Amino acid sequence: MPRGAAVVYPKDAGQILAFADIFPGARVVEAGVGSGSLSSFLLRAIGDQGMLHSYERREDFADIARQNVERYFGGPHPAWQLTVGDLQDNLSDGDVDRVILDMLAPWECLEAVSKALVPGGILCCYVATTTQLARTVESIREIGCFNEPTSWETMIRNWHVEGLAVRPDHRMIGHTGFLLTARRLADGVEPPMRRRRPAKGAYGEDYTGPNADAGAAR
Repeated sequence: MPRGAAVVYPKDAGQILAFADIFPGARVVEAGVGSGSLSSFLLRAIGDQGMLHSYERREDFADIARQNVERYFGGPHPAWQLTVGDLQDNLSDGDVDRVILDMLAPWECLEAVSKALVPGGILCCYVATTTQLARTVESIREIGCFNEPTSWETMIRNWHVEGLAVRPDHRMIGHTGFLLTARRLADGVEPPMRRRRPAKGAYGEDYTGPNADAGAAR
């Protein structure tokens, strides 16, 4: 795939489709289109009856993504709308089933996303570094309208199989990025208590916020 920005590789795209529960007919918002790799996966999953509204800040990336998606599907996809601009400045309140954020600072979009997602809708973020991951998770907790976010990364190790020579390949696809998901709660519903209390001193000695007195893991 010709690219301007890095692409989301199949190992991560497959998990986004599964853990964000992208289903046929889903109404999905995507921010950070890059080269259109993830957009193509999402469009295949939602089908012609779904809706994918993608936002990309850079017009040059948006042009590359549009070309790649149209090349992949043999023409414009009827369920795709691509907007050049910031998600938080253009996303209107409405009924959105899923939001996928692949961007530098996803925490900047949380207020707009929380207004657009339906109760039970899923937010999925793809970030590259531990500092981005930590800030995104803490921001999701602070906004108070999502359940406890789940975060992880996946590494792939291929195997060489030739006669009696059965061994791991010397090279593997290690870190590409972190994924995290959180589900939008209905208005007025408080996030469930976290199953583990924060480590002592994690938020300062005077921390009295949520789960400060929560019990240890059950």
